[in-house]
Amino acid sequence: MSEESNVMKQRHSLSHIMAAAIKNLYSGTTTIRFGVGPAIDNGFYYDIDFGGVKVSEEDFKKIEKEMRKIINKDLPIAYSEKSRDEALAWAKENGQKFKEELINDLPEDETISFYTLGDFEDLCKGPHVESTGKVGAFKLDKVAGAYWRGDEKREMLTRIYGLAFETEEELKEYQAKQEEAKKRDHRKLGKELDLFCFSDLVGSGLPMFTPRGTALRDILNDFAQSYRIERGYQKVCIPHIALVDLYKTSGHYEKFPEMLQFESQESGDHLALKPVNCPHHTQIFASRPRSYKEMPVKFLETTMVYRDERKGELGGLSRVRSITQDDSHVFCTEDQIGQVFGELIESAQDLYGRIDMKLHLRLSFRDDSDGYTGTPEMWEKAQSAIQAMADEHKIEYFIGIGEAAMYGPKMDFMATDALGREWQVATVQLDYATPSRFGLEYTAEDGSKKTPVMIHCALVGSIERFMSILIEHTGGWFPAWMAPEQVRILTLNDDVADYAKEVEDVVKGTRNFFFGRDYKIRYTLDDRNESLGKKIREATKMKIPLLIIVGPKDAEAHEVSIRWNGVWAHEDDQTQWELKHLREFLVESIERSFYTDKEFFGLEDE
Repeated sequence: MSEESNVMKQRHSLSHIMAAAIKNLYSGTTTIRFGVGPAIDNGFYYDIDFGGVKVSEEDFKKIEKEMRKIINKDLPIAYSEKSRDEALAWAKENGQKFKEELINDLPEDETISFYTLGDFEDLCKGPHVESTGKVGAFKLDKVAGAYWRGDEKREMLTRIYGLAFETEEELKEYQAKQEEAKKRDHRKLGKELDLFCFSDLVGSGLPMFTPRGTALRDILNDFAQSYRIERGYQKVCIPHIALVDLYKTSGHYEKFPEMLQFESQESGDHLALKPVNCPHHTQIFASRPRSYKEMPVKFLETTMVYRDERKGELGGLSRVRSITQDDSHVFCTEDQIGQVFGELIESAQDLYGRIDMKLHLRLSFRDDSDGYTGTPEMWEKAQSAIQAMADEHKIEYFIGIGEAAMYGPKMDFMATDALGREWQVATVQLDYATPSRFGLEYTAEDGSKKTPVMIHCALVGSIERFMSILIEHTGGWFPAWMAPEQVRILTLNDDVADYAKEVEDVVKGTRNFFFGRDYKIRYTLDDRNESLGKKIREATKMKIPLLIIVGPKDAEAHEVSIRWNGVWAHEDDQTQWELKHLREFLVESIERSFYTDKEFFGLEDE
């Protein structure tokens, strides 16, 4: 959204109104120093040094009340300019050391602008609305700590966030989605559904997956890999460490300061845990002579990479140190680029369509800065090729300048989830530089040696991050085909124990065919001496899509009672099935959850 849009002007103005309100409320009791207060998506924030006074969400009510007083006065928000000397004098006179630092960092020829509302004046580039009465609807949201200018060695300031929209209706709609997002938080659901855990002894950002979480990971990996296996990709396997020289050759050594490195005590070798897989894969390609006849060469591997992220940036599965990638690399000729890209685009569209996520593209191109490998000519050729692919497949896209990988432009797939949030998911990257850095060659049809083009692709990217998105997108109600526990058999009482065993044998022997493989039904039998109501409640809490209920009447009729659970409940589904038809019912029902579009993921229509 443009800074010049009305809502962004409103949000920026509200950050100043909040700062003015805080100055009115606190300046008599403590020294207030202001950092920066920009407009952001969905609202605004201001970083403030309260001079040792602790400010929490309990203070929001009085701050909002003071803000509304300022808004109701409809004060003009007036623009003015100062010379550098005047601006520095203003900062020193008002004890605003952070503003003084900002002023000193401005280019010599830059205009130094200020905005004033009432008796509150602030250094600011703008833009703003004309007066305080034109700021729309707002609500203070949360408090967080923030290092000044993002530097952990600098002062810790208090960051107060606010929500802001043009209308009260939009604000309430956003708040409702935020409440829904809290319920869907993958960290909360991951614990409730017994999918993954963390340990202080293992370390931050190093998730461990339970049997249920591992079942989900495996089915997602098989799902993502199946698209490429069908297209002729071959699985390879590489070690998790390598000599640092490998990454110096590839260029990743300079690009990844978070690379985990160590020295072998036995050999003295300088080694690193791999932050990426592509350099290893180039060496498999280079391990023997290659001919144009075998191109494209397609490698596929799901494996972990490791990056030493900052502790404060780690969170649940969204940002981890051990990252599992469904990675693939293609070595091809230039005239094969279109075919390879086309296959991967179609695969991504189908994959995300099956989990009801809408896709559009971000074409990530380079800017004029240093840090990219390859020549400008290579980059121009690669960027033109990627844009042509997007145009050919008629996919909506936008171009992100400066967001390319170091070795080539990217086609990033952006997915919108059930709450309307956008996530970067799959990625396809065109790379002319890496093959040259490693001296890769193949023998062309005329007998000459040529350098292949390299295409990097991950359809789900980080499986950990993808799981976090998927958990929140579905609210934990996974489609039956991917659910960690697809079926739970519930007994009414002990009298049906023998018949329940017959039912279990049928479920145990049932298989679904997905991704070129047979899968057993993932089920449990709950034959505890508990009430049926309690068993159903517990199964619902675990979000198990299909319940098979076995009671005395079912045993007598040689039937089972079926209950589609939670969001999977269907009024039009048959609820009683003869045992001899149960296997057929399970196969059809679980496959239907994969092959039929279902609207189980979104919020209810208002």
